[in-house]
Amino acid sequence: MKLFEQVRGTIEKVDSKGHGIIEKNGKDIAVHFTVPCDEVEITLTKRKKGALLGRLDKVLSPSPNRIKPRCEYVGKCGGCPWQIMTYEKQVELKRNLVNEAFHKAKLPFSINEIIASKEIFFHRNRMDYVFGQNGELGLKEPEKWWSVLDLSVCYLLSEGAVRVMKITRDWAKKHKLPCWDLKKHAGLLRYLVIREGKFTGERLVTLVTSNDEFSEEAQNDLVKQLKGNVTSLYWGINPKETDLSLAEKLHLLDGKRNLSEKINGLTFDIHPNSFFQTNSLMAGKLMDVVRKFATPNGDERLLDLYCGVGFFGIGCAKNAKEVIGIELDEQAIELARENARTNHITNATFMAGSAEKTIYKIQKPDVVIIDPPRSGLHPNVIKVLMSMLPKRIVYVSCNYESLIRELPTFLKQYKIKQIKAVDMFPHGPHVEVVTKLELK
Repeated sequence: MKLFEQVRGTIEKVDSKGHGIIEKNGKDIAVHFTVPCDEVEITLTKRKKGALLGRLDKVLSPSPNRIKPRCEYVGKCGGCPWQIMTYEKQVELKRNLVNEAFHKAKLPFSINEIIASKEIFFHRNRMDYVFGQNGELGLKEPEKWWSVLDLSVCYLLSEGAVRVMKITRDWAKKHKLPCWDLKKHAGLLRYLVIREGKFTGERLVTLVTSNDEFSEEAQNDLVKQLKGNVTSLYWGINPKETDLSLAEKLHLLDGKRNLSEKINGLTFDIHPNSFFQTNSLMAGKLMDVVRKFATPNGDERLLDLYCGVGFFGIGCAKNAKEVIGIELDEQAIELARENARTNHITNATFMAGSAEKTIYKIQKPDVVIIDPPRSGLHPNVIKVLMSMLPKRIVYVSCNYESLIRELPTFLKQYKIKQIKAVDMFPHGPHVEVVTKLELK
């Protein structure tokens, strides 16, 4: 098959990135915005690491699970590509993807169900909206890292967040501020990061720029324009060419220093750069699963690795003798300590440092909770855990492929007692998988 050749076929399955898959001549072709059982006409557009990618030209016969999306940008925007199918089908596909990955790795485990999200719209508490070189503000098109869609609606965060986007977009045009060119690495405005407390009503906004060439007049006007729409407004600077919304320097322009959120009766303060579970409505369910799996008995020491602002450690502290949290982000550790005090937790200690270096300093714990980034655990962390051999390990994974890659090492000394999946991310292929490992 040649590039730009037109192909007809039926979508047979989906891959872990959410593409629909057509099999032709023994090769898989991945196509965005398709549903299993769709009969489609596509054009081959790209070869990427040996894989074939296609562009959807026409749905010849729709799948019975295909529905009309709520958002007008679905089909172009990369924000929620699965909005074209019923939510029941989305959950089924996620379960199948996880179980197929276990089967492919020859691991005899599976999940029977996924705890579905309470809401499938306006469910996220954080979105990183990107500026385009022509003044666009929104999200990127799939497979087009340079192309930004100018969004006038978005059903991921809130209607209030869309209002903040519009105000900021109009303000940027008013002051004739140049937006970042992703190809030339030039311009000023890069990201508008919006975080919300779904149970507190707070909203923290960070405008990320490439440098400090940002006049006081423009700053003051932005504060004025956003008054009443935000509880915290930051200006952040990321001078690197790397396309990241993370700011190296932060200046509080107006409002509170942090965002507050309440989960399961606990209060958490969150810094602009700190990690927090992105679906507040389901974060409580996730905490419940982790608590049940960890089951500290009051006399056990619990280690919370990659602890962030102390979410799981504080959530489990009342049932543990002692909690120790480790996190690389120093600001997150400061907040974890504050969050412990706010929630009257007196048996928790939080340490700043990388997990792979700091874990050596820890006395052997009885229970370990690990919630690593998508890339998975550092090899040294696995090595130390396998030498410590705590009674139980609770592995919280936002990338089940990393989890499955690492499980065989743990299974030399541990057995899987339970696996549960929690859907934190409606309209996309991602799913949170929690695994309880018990020492043999």
